[in-house]
Amino acid sequence: MKASGCILGLVAGRVFSVVWMILELVFTVIAKVIIYFGLYFPMLSLIFGGVLFLIFDFNPFGGGVDSNLYVFGLCLSFVCALVVTVRNIIIKPIQKYFIDSKVIEYTGKRHKNAPEAPKIYKSKVNPGIIVYEYENRYDLYEEENGELYKVSTEYKDRR
Repeated sequence: MKASGCILGLVAGRVFSVVWMILELVFTVIAKVIIYFGLYFPMLSLIFGGVLFLIFDFNPFGGGVDSNLYVFGLCLSFVCALVVTVRNIIIKPIQKYFIDSKVIEYTGKRHKNAPEAPKIYKSKVNPGIIVYEYENRYDLYEEENGELYKVSTEYKDRR
């Protein structure tokens, strides 16, 4: 009798953990979709309308000036969601083609006593900064009117 209860507990625990993992996955996917498409704006507006309905007996779609203002705000929240969606679907993917962040490598031969040749590239964080990467440091330059001005030097951690 104790063995069957123990087995039942193990099976129930395993089933519960699988159901929990599935629910966690579903909620994660739903949250990412809501954030990616900007649906949090209309959701907050709808929650606000629901609170007004429950507390103040306000009918958001009943007509009148207050209802029209609420519907206008709801439409604006859908426009905000559309702007976020366009940003995430269209602008962010094609943005990488307009920002030049490729590494420029030296291809020529160097003399054995010549100084180290750096990798030169534009910063991904701040495209106005040009980075000269050496073995032990980064030299940061800012480009103004076609000339480079040294901003700072950052040393790499030696661990």
